[in-house]
Amino acid sequence: MNNALASTEATPLRQLLKRGTAASHRRLEAQLRLLEPDLDARRYRRVLELLYGFYSPVERGLNGFVATVPLPFPLRARAAKLEDDLTTLGLSRAEIARLPPCADTPGLSCSEEFAGCLYVLEGACLGGQVVAPVLRRRLGVANGTGASFFAGDEERTLARWAAVLAWLEGLARTGTPQGPIVAAASATFEALARWVEQQEPSWASRASHGRSERLRP
Repeated sequence: MNNALASTEATPLRQLLKRGTAASHRRLEAQLRLLEPDLDARRYRRVLELLYGFYSPVERGLNGFVATVPLPFPLRARAAKLEDDLTTLGLSRAEIARLPPCADTPGLSCSEEFAGCLYVLEGACLGGQVVAPVLRRRLGVANGTGASFFAGDEERTLARWAAVLAWLEGLARTGTPQGPIVAAASATFEALARWVEQQEPSWASRASHGRSERLRP
């Protein structure tokens, strides 16, 4: 087992984060439906628009707070990748600038909130490695041709994720309370889910119906 893979194995804080965010994570996935067979180019572009509206203000908040939280790795500008993908898919820079930003972003007033939010954004990069091949097969988009956000760090993703997890565990070892980190991670998922529901109410309705159908015997 290589060092990067070994570093991503379940640790106490990671287990808490996975359990604490599972419900809100499932809610968001059901809304976006990126792995569903009915995904088409129009819906995919709309997903990118909504993600851009969320990531732009959240990343500004992270960048404004990072000076107080030493990181062993640089923050990634994922909103810039979303902007590149949207221009590739036909939006002008002016149209992207007019996209509404999410005002109900997760709080970033302490290191625990910063850590929980960063866990979600970096975890999305790991999930993007599952989504990217599906987008390539179904829509013909890839890194540089409309799916740069989901392609992310590509083969370097696992090593970066290991570094993020090691940093989080380091916080726990030095006495940073774990409960607020988990709460902040869940709040980040919930904020994004609310944003999607606000902008596309029908997606939330379909997601709820889909969950009900899957629960039937």
